Amino acid sequence: MSSDTRAQAVEPPDSGDVPRNHDLDALADKNLLIVSHSYNHFVKGQVDVLADYFSEVYVLVRYNRFADISRYLPVDYAKPFSKDAKINEEDKPDNVTVISTPLLYLPLDLHRRFLGDQHARKVKKLLDDVPVEFDVIHAHLTWTAGYVARVLQRDLGIPFVLTVHENHDLFMDQLESSNDKIDRTWAAADAIVRVNRQDQDTLRRFNDDVFYIPNGFSQDRLRRVPQADAKKKLGIADDTNLLFALGHLKERKGFHHLIDVMPEIIEREGDVVCAIGGHGGMRSELEEQIEELGLENDVRLLGYVSNDDLRYWMSACDAFVLPSYSESFGLVQLEAMACGSPVVSTINGGSEEVVTSEDHGFLVDSPEDHDALSDAVVRALRKDWNRDGIEAHAEQFTWERVCVDIAHLHADVLNL
Repeated sequence: MSSDTRAQAVEPPDSGDVPRNHDLDALADKNLLIVSHSYNHFVKGQVDVLADYFSEVYVLVRYNRFADISRYLPVDYAKPFSKDAKINEEDKPDNVTVISTPLLYLPLDLHRRFLGDQHARKVKKLLDDVPVEFDVIHAHLTWTAGYVARVLQRDLGIPFVLTVHENHDLFMDQLESSNDKIDRTWAAADAIVRVNRQDQDTLRRFNDDVFYIPNGFSQDRLRRVPQADAKKKLGIADDTNLLFALGHLKERKGFHHLIDVMPEIIEREGDVVCAIGGHGGMRSELEEQIEELGLENDVRLLGYVSNDDLRYWMSACDAFVLPSYSESFGLVQLEAMACGSPVVSTINGGSEEVVTSEDHGFLVDSPEDHDALSDAVVRALRKDWNRDGIEAHAEQFTWERVCVDIAHLHADVLNL
């Protein structure tokens, strides 16, 4: 993407005090190293756009070798952590190179605590065979990618930017952790990006250079389909109310609360189908809950939803519902809004960053307040939404817009 095209194509969202006084063309001969836990979804979306600014981009992706058993066994819990789930090279830019970083550990707190040094050793060994000298590092998630970036900052003598993607509960756990390597990582970063506004002051206890830059979404990944066409594609009658939810099937996402309120919603609204996409360890528990409530014909667990199918589900739904306990940012909600769908979610540290008006959706205080949750869903099903307006709200968060500020931040730490 040329500088002229960038200037015409993007207008970054209000990110506060991110310095925007740099010549971004000066990044064109620089090489960027990404240390992350995935090259998929929000990391991939950001990296693929940033690649337009840099000469070469290398992405080192951590994954757990134990999780690869999900290829051969029906172990749903492990699938989100496998190499196949973490790396998606579809439509990868030519100047982006992805290198998997296999680690071996059990999903136990004791093992995770010592995982940073294993990760750092593995990355340094992999970099010995990389024929590129890097100018700046960008790490996604503090532990362990951020810690690895801190080690490389010291060893290579180059700056690093850290994006703190952690959901609210994980972020609080890190603040209270006795693992001082986390605190030292925050203190050492040349710049910290937090994807929500509310935690900036907390991070400034460790580092003065903390900036709010939201996550974004890829328009190429999710293109809105007319709702009637999307329902027809999915085999859902046009007059059927469709609720859609998406995420890892884990307790934090609160899908069990959505299932709990479905009998009340069906009693009040009649023909309602709820589809939940995603893998995770709670699948069998949710299946039992669906059977106990007699909802076999009303609630569907879809498993993995491909990008091609996802745009139909996001576009077809009459409301996207995420009764989550804790998020860092409302990315999946944004993706639903990009397809014109209103959102019902909880106040969880992230959803309120994007559901900023009842023109776009409704927020409830807690997933455990079933009366409020069912009332919000029913209100959403009954409201005549401006789906074009919802889509327009989401468009301010495209990666093309968001990455303008990220590129300026890279130029800033490089003193360009």
